[in-house]
Amino acid sequence: MKKRTLLWLVLALVIFGGGAWMAQETNLFGGITLSPRAKQLAYLKEHEEEMANFIKARNPKVESVQFDWESMKVENIGNGTPQGGGYIITLDGKINNNEDTEFTIGFPIEYNSNGIPNIKKISEMQPIRVLKGNVWEIYD
Repeated sequence: MKKRTLLWLVLALVIFGGGAWMAQETNLFGGITLSPRAKQLAYLKEHEEEMANFIKARNPKVESVQFDWESMKVENIGNGTPQGGGYIITLDGKINNNEDTEFTIGFPIEYNSNGIPNIKKISEMQPIRVLKGNVWEIYD
């Protein structure tokens, strides 16, 4: 009798544990799950106008902004400690449809590298620059 009870208990535990594990790995509602990078990229694309306005505010000569979505990177912020200072998303772009211009903006990510950036904490990582000859100069 004890063996039978123990067997049922183990079987129930395996079924319950396996079900809980499977629920974490799949979307129970049948939707498409996106990778963390895809979610981050989708968030940035939703806020493209706000990001463009941020760049336009940096220089009155900026008429249009083009983002290089493929350049999006999640990087560890180094602050001199082994654990680092957190994570940041960087994104490059160009202005006025000019291939000889570039800039980089950044967004801190809270908690871990899979987090969603906060559009309100946008920062200019590299100012708008223009290629003159073989030298990148600040766009003025």
